[in-house]
Amino acid sequence: MRQLADHECKTVWVDGHEIAYLESGSGPPLVLLHGLGHSSTAWLRTLPLFAAKHHAFAPDFPGHGRSPVARRKPDPAFYASIVEGFVTALAAGPVDAIGNSFGGLALLLAALDRPVLFRRLVLTDPAGFTLAPRPPLDDAVLALVGLWLSLPPTRALVRTGYAAAFYDSKQIDEASVEGAMQRRSNPELVRAGRETLHEVVRFSRDLGEFHRRLTNLPHPILLVWGKKDPILPARDAEVAQRVLPHVRTVLVERCGHLPHVERPAEFAHLVMEFLGSA
Repeated sequence: MRQLADHECKTVWVDGHEIAYLESGSGPPLVLLHGLGHSSTAWLRTLPLFAAKHHAFAPDFPGHGRSPVARRKPDPAFYASIVEGFVTALAAGPVDAIGNSFGGLALLLAALDRPVLFRRLVLTDPAGFTLAPRPPLDDAVLALVGLWLSLPPTRALVRTGYAAAFYDSKQIDEASVEGAMQRRSNPELVRAGRETLHEVVRFSRDLGEFHRRLTNLPHPILLVWGKKDPILPARDAEVAQRVLPHVRTVLVERCGHLPHVERPAEFAHLVMEFLGSA
């Protein structure tokens, strides 16, 4: 076990997969799920704030951060099973959970499959409410992403790509830039990331059945969306509001795809207020 500031870096086995995670604090359990191409470093600005009142866990999905690539089809259902297994392995009783982007989609699928594992859900700029571009535009977009991933991973290139998710690029966290550099330098991780993106696009071509299932979710939900999100547009928060029961929606002004990174104090306050721990 390695100490990182006031966070402990640990690992746990989930369904045959070694999952690395950060752990901090004490109190009611709170699980923090990052998005595609990111890692637990996404939570370094908010983890100390949450840990003041909660026992916080921030896992790295397979093929992200310190978690090895999984030898499984990397579709949303697989990542949902990792969420379920992680919660079961580490937490006693139901947990509160936050999911950003792809992590939000994985969290919703896990909550649909095993609702008893969760108390309250926080979704921040979640996937699952934005339709993929229609063919052949979807393949064109994937081809462009593949081209970008094939370019030499200089720090300037990686930083520029990461900055595209922000409204204010001055708020970029260098730990995530460094993590992205390491992933881009590993061909196996690049391949796995590309495959996962393809699966997410495939899932997002038809969201009708997924949205019908969501109407049965019993959990209170806080939906937080950066109003200037350039990746998953804030207008899709209206779609989420229509299909999610028991939801409260907050649009964060002057904020992009990562409110927990770009506006950490404001985001943490919203979450803690929702969880009754402000």
